[in-house]
Amino acid sequence: MTVLMSMVLLRFMACERHALLASPFVMFAPLMLRYGYEIRMYSLIPFLSVLGTYLLLRAMREDGMRPDRRRSGRGSTALRRIADRRWWIAYAIVVALGMYSQYMMAFVWMTHVLWLYVALRRHGHARRFPRMLIPYALAVALYIPWIPSAVGQFASSALPPLKETMNLSELTSVFSILTTGFDAKRLTSGMTVALLAMLAVLIAGSSRLRDTAGSTVRSGMEPSAARSVAAAEDRADSGRAARHLAFFAFVPLSLLLVFAAVREPFTAPYGFFTIRYVCPFAPFSYMFLGLLCSRIVLGTRETGAGGFCGKATRFLRRWSAWLLSIAVLAGGSIGFAFQGNYIYEQQTTPQTARTARTVACDADNAVVASSEFDYIESLYYFRSCVNYHFLKDGEVSTRGGYAPLHGSPAQVRHIDDLDTERVTYLVRGGEKITETRHYRIVGTTVNGSNKAITLERR
Repeated sequence: MTVLMSMVLLRFMACERHALLASPFVMFAPLMLRYGYEIRMYSLIPFLSVLGTYLLLRAMREDGMRPDRRRSGRGSTALRRIADRRWWIAYAIVVALGMYSQYMMAFVWMTHVLWLYVALRRHGHARRFPRMLIPYALAVALYIPWIPSAVGQFASSALPPLKETMNLSELTSVFSILTTGFDAKRLTSGMTVALLAMLAVLIAGSSRLRDTAGSTVRSGMEPSAARSVAAAEDRADSGRAARHLAFFAFVPLSLLLVFAAVREPFTAPYGFFTIRYVCPFAPFSYMFLGLLCSRIVLGTRETGAGGFCGKATRFLRRWSAWLLSIAVLAGGSIGFAFQGNYIYEQQTTPQTARTARTVACDADNAVVASSEFDYIESLYYFRSCVNYHFLKDGEVSTRGGYAPLHGSPAQVRHIDDLDTERVTYLVRGGEKITETRHYRIVGTTVNGSNKAITLERR
């Protein structure tokens, strides 16, 4: 859905040809592929981001305030007001749905507010900005029923301490993961060369283009001159669209950086940032990259010497940026077939399915996860295990993400409370088992970041 909606947005902002050439960049997006199959709404929120952006631009166009040279030319003022409200109401609903889906969507909507103000101010409509906030007020009204739950979730966070400090190293990893699927620490020399080559051809190709607005084609104009004017207008429209996409892609990341700078002193020693927070606005990065490449393809003039060498040179000038960028993105997507469900924050790949296949679970063999988080994360693979538990010394909170586990019979406060002959204790990374008087460790199996510690009754 995100790919199709991206095509609609690109067609609206530029034209059909740019949409066809740029949409494959969203299709081969490594970051969106990595998190698109998770159940935490990471496949829904990019779609809502793109849909909301389209509705915002469409509403502004229908309202006669689209920040470009084209405007809607409809008739009746009454009908126009109805249509204007229709698009703004649809936008408000999508804003509310985005916040219901994932809290990080707030950075997308804040970017929209900033973009609205900048666009209106640039075109002399700054005094209309307060009226443009009405859809956001409607979205807040639609979101009010969830606010108590949101407060409870923030007060009783169920997230593991996997977050990183949002520094220059993490920003570099954002770029490398967006393009290759690998963080900066795992980039090979070959990948680095490919990335630098991609940047080089993008810069070289873009420098040959001139983003100049074309004048209106007159009836007595020669066909060659008319084509030149049409090409100039296309460059102007696509250049304007590229600037808007860059705004939608990079301003949310900047806002996230500022928020992290304020928040991280209160979350020490853990940071605030994790790469999945980029998912809401990742499509705009891919559309921006795709539009840059499509502008090079459609804007490069067919001039130069004839013959095979001349044709090859012209082909490379036009298509090298597009082909190399697609190759890098496709390679990053294919790479997930080998690296699997890689956790960037832990720099490891969990092997829960393999661990579940090697662990016995029956009346005499209990399986105990080290925390509520690990219990939920591994529940799918142990769904047929009747003796599956989690370790928690104390009551599970009645608020937040772990609230469904409050009072659960799966909870054990100490391993010694079990009466089975054997216990398999599941931990991650360097976690250690709590001391026990009734059981002794007889073996340890490591699968990726998962460690299964086998205990027998003394």
